[in-house]
Amino acid sequence: MKIVSLIPSATEIISALNLCDNLVGISHECDYPKEILKLPKLTTSRIKTEQSSLKIDYDIKKILEQSLSVYEVKSDLLKKLNPDVIITQSQCSVCAVSLKDVEECLNKFINRKPLLIDLKPNTFEEVLKDINLVGKKLNKKVESNYLVKNIKNEINKIKEKTSKSKIKNVLCIEWIEPIMTAGNWIPQLVKFAGGKSILAKSGKNSNFIKPEHINFKEVDIVIFMPCGFDIKRSKEEISKAKIDFSTNLKDKKTFIVDGNKYFNRPGPDLLESTRILAEIIHPDIFPAKQNIERWVSL
Repeated sequence: MKIVSLIPSATEIISALNLCDNLVGISHECDYPKEILKLPKLTTSRIKTEQSSLKIDYDIKKILEQSLSVYEVKSDLLKKLNPDVIITQSQCSVCAVSLKDVEECLNKFINRKPLLIDLKPNTFEEVLKDINLVGKKLNKKVESNYLVKNIKNEINKIKEKTSKSKIKNVLCIEWIEPIMTAGNWIPQLVKFAGGKSILAKSGKNSNFIKPEHINFKEVDIVIFMPCGFDIKRSKEEISKAKIDFSTNLKDKKTFIVDGNKYFNRPGPDLLESTRILAEIIHPDIFPAKQNIERWVSL
């Protein structure tokens, strides 16, 4: 069985199900586990990601206004690889290649059509359902059930430890300029870790918000988790932003996490994401892991 994964979260699910040997192609954004990096990359972005967050946002909106896709699928390479299964998503057309992009590409195929697996989670529960969906479609139902059960059990342990602690108000920022608050599954992870996500709702899309509409007096903790950025890149963007974060965040506990690795990908690593949030929100209960930079204070 030859598998093509066009989203990082699916690649990580495949890895967790011990199916990496079946992978024949990945997206340009897939970067874990390291052994898959040698595989052909079937997608490219029309956006120059080295630009500022403000310019990236501008370019994305410009492309979408023209009813174009942010990403391109290399149809000739996909046809050459001739996969049995393609995993893609329809949750966000900005985050990765969409189901529509793949379907348009497959319309050019004259030979057999591969099985398409479409992932579209908006909540933590839907992420777990998608893991089981992939397991079912790839004949790894027992393994996916075990993986999901383990994630649930570990999350419950975190919830139990924080159940009697003071709930802290947490502002999670998914994009730096313009400011976007983190929705979808993030508010649930914050709740699991003993916090309350403000200005965002579970299962709802992330929203842009003006700084003047944020009541920073209600905020105990601010966590930057920009989509597609690691800690180093996030630091750079915050320092260059036209928004004066330093004034508003002067008296706040502020942190940066690796959004790209731990928070923007709806897959097995959301368990580790919850552990990171627990370390930040309740450091007295969850000591930080040593020698691993998963988050930093700003």
